[in-house]
Amino acid sequence: MFILGCDSSSIASGALLHVDDDAALGEPFTGEVAVVGRFQTEDTRSHAEAMAPGIQAILDDAGISGPDLGMILTGVGPGPFTGLRAGIATARTMAWAWSVPLRGVMSLDAIAEGVWRDAARSGLEVFQVATDARRREVYSATYRLRTNTPQAPQSSGYDRMSGPAVGPATDLESGLVTAGRGAALYSDALTPLPGHLDDEPWAEWLVRAALRQGLATASESTSPLYLRESDARVPTGRKRATR
Repeated sequence: MFILGCDSSSIASGALLHVDDDAALGEPFTGEVAVVGRFQTEDTRSHAEAMAPGIQAILDDAGISGPDLGMILTGVGPGPFTGLRAGIATARTMAWAWSVPLRGVMSLDAIAEGVWRDAARSGLEVFQVATDARRREVYSATYRLRTNTPQAPQSSGYDRMSGPAVGPATDLESGLVTAGRGAALYSDALTPLPGHLDDEPWAEWLVRAALRQGLATASESTSPLYLRESDARVPTGRKRATR
């Protein structure tokens, strides 16, 4: 089963992964995952230009056509308006054109997926992730590592405790270790997790997060999580050109 992931809540990224067909049953999947291809941009302002060509290049390199996909997963944010719309619109268009199931995943879960193992090795029970929300604010969510049991002696993942939310970094719990660009930008208010200050919601980790939770839990809704109103306003009246 081929799964295509894309996210534009921060940078633009895409990834093509191959997993056993059992993953399609929807149960939590922790089996082997093969990364067939990936791409990501370096900035946060070229989503519309980069997303479709980047995904097409991945599929071409892999010799895969769109209808061969088993599912498309798109990050639904939170993120800035224009960039987030670009990724979701691309995913919706591909899913419609290729008749492929489409599901939405909260983008901050992708960072948690890339972090939780190092958090466990550091002896943490709880950690948080934060990305740049501009306006001197961050998008954030808090996660708890799953408690070890005799049936699962190794830490098996994490659960989201709260979030997503948006606000000043000073509103977050200062004692919690934080991963993501928000921790790098506001290290005076947050405690960064070493090695994870540049983490973004990469599409590969978005897919892995959805598999760990089970594809059946992925939302059928791909409505974007903006969390706040746009700066854009509809004009209320025409300004007079002369007095």
